[in-house]
Amino acid sequence: MLKQPKLQPSALTNKYELTWDFEIEVNGVDIVVPKYFRYDGATIPAAAWQITFTPFHPDVMMPSLVHDWLFYNHQVDRETTDDILYKLLLQNGVDNLRANMIWGAVRAAGGFFWDNDEDDKNMLRRLCKLVKNRDNFDRYQFPQEIIDTMNQV
Repeated sequence: MLKQPKLQPSALTNKYELTWDFEIEVNGVDIVVPKYFRYDGATIPAAAWQITFTPFHPDVMMPSLVHDWLFYNHQVDRETTDDILYKLLLQNGVDNLRANMIWGAVRAAGGFFWDNDEDDKNMLRRLCKLVKNRDNFDRYQFPQEIIDTMNQV
């Protein structure tokens, strides 16, 4: 199993919050998820839990964290993002059948969530404000649109 992120549950938001930056390199892509990033585990419908995993199962939490961050920051294209999820699932101990099922589901439905809506942008702005003075800020790969709006404030 790969190194795992340090997370803290947030009962008010039903999400987990990263308590330390999480760094990983996958397929030559250097990914740094910033401290304070919140996510809701793996977006797996309840009907699929019996054949895959629940959203907060340890085998899918880290791959889902990285995938969600890449969906927000668009550091790489969507296909690469989904391929990174698949690779991390396998490396984190998920068997090939279930990793393929999860990968297929995100390939089929992920397009509906790829573009950041206003709520996503507000979350990115909030997070950017929290980490903008950190020495490794550039490594987070925030979208330029978010950085530009922070510079205007």
